[in-house]
Amino acid sequence: PGGAGGGRGGGEEFWTLLFKLVAWRIGDGSLQTEPLRLSRKVTDEELRHMQTLLVPYAVVRVQARVGESAYGGYQGLLEQYMGADDADAELNDYAQQLQQPVTLDDPLLGTFTLDRRVDWFSAEVVWDGQPVRLNLSESASAQAALQTAHALWQDQRVWAQRIREYAVEQLLELKNDSWLDDDEEELTALAFLERMQLESITVHSDGTFDFWHDDGDLFWGHTIQISGNLAEGPTLADIPG
Repeated sequence: PGGAGGGRGGGEEFWTLLFKLVAWRIGDGSLQTEPLRLSRKVTDEELRHMQTLLVPYAVVRVQARVGESAYGGYQGLLEQYMGADDADAELNDYAQQLQQPVTLDDPLLGTFTLDRRVDWFSAEVVWDGQPVRLNLSESASAQAALQTAHALWQDQRVWAQRIREYAVEQLLELKNDSWLDDDEEELTALAFLERMQLESITVHSDGTFDFWHDDGDLFWGHTIQISGNLAEGPTLADIPG
């Protein structure tokens, strides 16, 4: 469902193509539904080309070296992409099933829909008077993640204030010291907060959470991330690219 992506470390010439098969078989063997993660070193051009071929829910045939991972599950090295293959009725049926919507209803927060690309449930909700997207990560532990969400929502004004105050405490000085435009004056706490815009919240089964903000160009387009847990409150402020 996630299609194909790639990663490359600093100074590396080649990309690592990465994709996951959620259902697969070797030859005429039985259908496997424990994920198989495949990778291959590729150039920029090869990565872009493979991303056009390995689209979500496609049934394909590949040559690969496959084995069990030391961390559980299966992994392999892609040798050759051999093309789309619609001859396998069982795999085609499985691909169709995966595209059917899966929902989770919660009396407090409404209806969540499974996003198979990232394996979590999402819903549009209201936080502190503003619409945001709420994600329950991961799907297998969605009910436990809901308990984290309920705890936040029950005291959402308190939590909203804690998140904002922590962002100012951790990031305002960084903004004024290193991220001002040439003609930009130092920002006050109020001006900083007025430019932050909460977009989504991700909650986890272990009581941790991530609040993701549009930075309003405070950090030239970087996302503002405030993370923490129910026991300690906010514990991390970051500006990932």
